[in-house]
Formats: sequence, structure tokens, C-alpha cells
Amino acid sequence: MPSGFRKITRGENEARTAERRVRVEALRPEDPAEIGGYPLVARIGAGGMGQVYLGLTGGGRHVALKVIREDFEGPQALARFRREVATVERVRGRFTAAMVGAGLDAPPYWLATEYVPGPTLRQAVAEHGPLPPDTCRRLLAALAQGLLEIHRHGVQHRDLKPGNVILAPDGPRLIDFGIARGEGQTQITQTGAWNGTPGYVAPEVVREQEPEPASDVFSLAGTIAYAATGRPPFGGGRIEAIIHRTLGGDIDLDGADPDLAALVRRCAEKDPGSRISLERLLEMAAPAGALADDPAYQRLVGAPPPVPASVADAAASGLVPAERTRTTMAGGVRIRSRAAVIAASAGIVAIVLGGAFAARSIFNGDDASPGRANAQTGKNQTDAPTTTPAAGPRTPGPGGRPPDAILVKKPTQDFREVTFSPDDLTCLPALRPEPADETLAYQFQVSAPRTPYSGRSVKFGARFKYGAPPNYYVAAQVRPPGPHGSAGPGWMNSKPYLYRGDPGVDLTFPRDFQWNGSGGGADTELRPGVWTVVWLHVHPNGDAYYIGCDGFTVT
Repeated sequence: MPSGFRKITRGENEARTAERRVRVEALRPEDPAEIGGYPLVARIGAGGMGQVYLGLTGGGRHVALKVIREDFEGPQALARFRREVATVERVRGRFTAAMVGAGLDAPPYWLATEYVPGPTLRQAVAEHGPLPPDTCRRLLAALAQGLLEIHRHGVQHRDLKPGNVILAPDGPRLIDFGIARGEGQTQITQTGAWNGTPGYVAPEVVREQEPEPASDVFSLAGTIAYAATGRPPFGGGRIEAIIHRTLGGDIDLDGADPDLAALVRRCAEKDPGSRISLERLLEMAAPAGALADDPAYQRLVGAPPPVPASVADAAASGLVPAERTRTTMAGGVRIRSRAAVIAASAGIVAIVLGGAFAARSIFNGDDASPGRANAQTGKNQTDAPTTTPAAGPRTPGPGGRPPDAILVKKPTQDFREVTFSPDDLTCLPALRPEPADETLAYQFQVSAPRTPYSGRSVKFGARFKYGAPPNYYVAAQVRPPGPHGSAGPGWMNSKPYLYRGDPGVDLTFPRDFQWNGSGGGADTELRPGVWTVVWLHVHPNGDAYYIGCDGFTVT
């Protein structure tokens, strides 16, 4: 195993994540035709617990359907989802996506809310830059009003950040109540852990004190600071550095309008008792005119993207198998065919309702690829002989051994874009492992050359500090330097390897990626640049889920 192992912390998996602009994706063969009586017309996102679909009511209204994964297990996680449903129902108002229905009696568990078109604040700032001062003040007032409304319902949001603010045409919406907590609801975070997103979470939460409504005010400060500057409110880098600055540093407002900056600083006081109240903030922040009428806001939001108006429209654009147009029902009413065909695969912003993570201690913190991971065909792939590492057989067999060709599951835009950063030895955007692997992610360690490297091949590896469960298979996806594009050209997958304990799984590029099915093409030269290695947990059926990331630089 190469020397120099580094630990993939939960912070690297979840911190500094650019919120995702998910484009509409076609339903897959394994996707249901309907959930809870709502026909499905597309995939629009993925959360930590499961998949989010675009569905239709019997009256043709669009809904976002969050469906818990079939392999989702654990009483704590199910309790969290039930609490999310109860919270969404409880906080109905103009600043939240209204709940339409839910299914909690038996799997699959699901939650349906109104579909709200529009980018997240994170997406809007990333694409267009910081917002003008007057727009920021109007946004500050609108979000303060939204928080005040949910607080009056006895609920704290507890994860306000730019990615959890949808910029709808008629004003912002607060989303993702996966870790919100209302009065009378019990704490379900494990001892020694806290909920929130580093850089936005309040100091008293990091110190494992009880969150309070003023904690949301601190998160509001970070959200508006990001909107005004385009930068993380307490900087980037390692997660422990972000937390350190949150606890003792100043919020970054360099270049922001002085009057706006003064308001934000009053929200960002370290002592929750010293922070400005939402009522007083509204008195001081509210400028003339509504946010929805602000010209800059209107430019950010733009025209709502087209979405399928029926199952037939979705089928005509390739989002739904054609045979489903003959059988799909909604509330007992057959969805009739329409001649109009929407623009195929039009960009749709997903309301990602997945629950946020629980960060453990100050060393841990916060936020795919193509529809298929291009590992199926082996097109233009050389069929060079390969040596089997000590990890064991590479072909399907008994005992839960997966097939050679893997299928990356729950792909997102973040997964497409994840790239190794040699400056701080992290991968960005950070990704969240599946819930079943979250405990293992704490002890996942990776190894690769840590200085610029030259040669015809390179060795890298992975191991768990304390061991992995029986029948645990891992695979690696290697990404060459350069833009990946929407289909990841040049990405190569290894076959799955059984994890047998120390010294872990050792792979060599290109040797272990030259097989008929790796999906990467014939170009296996170690060309100069930054290479990324994505590690995956492979289930017995070949489904592969993100577990960690690493990389190296070739000179």
C-alpha cells in the first residue's frame, strides 16, 4: 500500500459543497411509474435519503416527490424523515414549499410538496455573481420574514444556507427541513454530534449547545454575506479551519455595501443573546418595493423552465417509456395524451429535499455522473491482459460477489464535477456517502502520490482504519485531467474488489483499468495534470455508491 494515507473525513465528504443545478433526467427502468397515485414524469434530483421525482396530480399540478431508498435502514433515519414530514406540514406559508401528501405507513416512504421552479441562491450567485446591495437588503428582509413565520410555528430551520433558498418568481422559498426541529420534538442526533452546515452553523451549535431561534439568525447572516460577496462567509479550506473562523473570526463582508454589512454583522454576533431579533431586523432592513419586483431579482430568476405537462409529453421527449402513457393513472383519472412536445431535457432546477448531515465534533462538517456511469459498454477499450490484485476474484460469482461492470447510483451534478484539489488534498464539490456508509466514511483512508509524479503507471489505494463489514466490495473510478463534460469521456472504472482488511485494496493505473468494460476508451497514458480517483462501494447487484475521493498530479 502506498505510504501517506490520509483520512477522508465527513467534513471533506460534505463541507464546501456547491449546491447543485440538477437537470431533468429520464426515468430509469428500475424507477416506478407512480408513487402514491402520482404518475412520475422525470427525475429531478437526489438527496441523502433517496431520489426526488417530478410528478403530476390528477389536476395536472406538478409536485416534487421525495422517495426513500429501498435499502434505507435505521430507526434514527426513518424517525428523521417522519419528523421532516411533520415539520413540512406544520410550517405551511408563503416562504415554504407546501406539502401535498406523504406516505409513511409502509415502504416506499415518500413526501410530496409543490414543485417550485427557480434556481437556488447558491446557483444564482455562482452563475451571475454577487447580488446588488438593494437586492440583498430585500432578500434579507424576505428571508427574515420567512424565518419569523416558521419560528411562530414553533420550528427552527437549523440549516439555512444559500443552497436551501429557492429563488421562485414570486419570492424566495426555504427548503430542506430534514434537520429542522419544532417545539416538543425530541433530539435524534447522536451524542457528540451536531446538525448544520459549517460556515453557516452558529457557534453555539458547534459547541454542542442547544440550538435556539437565534441560531437561524446567524445562518441568515452567512447566507446574505454569500449573496453580497459571492464568497463563503467564513472562508474555505479545511473544515477545522472553517469552524475555527466561525468560533473566533469575523464574517467576510469585504466589498459589501457598508449599511448592509452593518446589518449582517448584527446577525452574526457570536453570543446568541447579542444578535438582532428578526422583528427588529425587519424594521431596519426592509427597503421600498418587494423582492419579486426587483429588476435584478427578476433577471436572476428568469422565466420558469418548461416541464412536461403530462405523461405523454414526458414520453414524447424521452423522459418516460412510451408504454407508460397507456397505463398511468393519477388519482383514478387517466392522464390524456397531448400533442405538444416540450423541449427535450430542458434544464430544470430540482428542489433537493434530502436531509442534511449530522456533523461530528469540530473536525467534521457539511454540502454524478451521467445517467449511467459509462461502465457498461467498453467501447473502444483495449482488452489488454491484466493481473488480478490480492483482493480476490473479479468475475461474478456466489457469495454476493458483484458483476465486473458497475452502475454508479444516485448520480448528481456534483458527482460529475468532483475534482481533486492538490492545494489542500480535498475533492470539490464534496459529496455525501449513502447513509449505510456514513459510519465507515469516518475511518476511510486513501493513498496516492502526494508530490508531482512522473512515470508510466501510478499506484494508489484505500483502506478502513478499523475494518469493513463482510462481503464489502470497492471499486475505483479514475478521471483524467481536463473538463469531464456531461458524459465523463475518459473516465475509467476498475472491477470490484473484495475488501479483506489490511493492507486494504491496492490498484495500479493503467493496468487495473484496461479491461473490456472499464468504459474509458483506449487512451490510458498518464498525461500531465491533476487526476481524480473516486472510490465506490459496490453492492452485490453491481450498484456503486460514492464512499470517498482522492487524486494525484502528473508532471
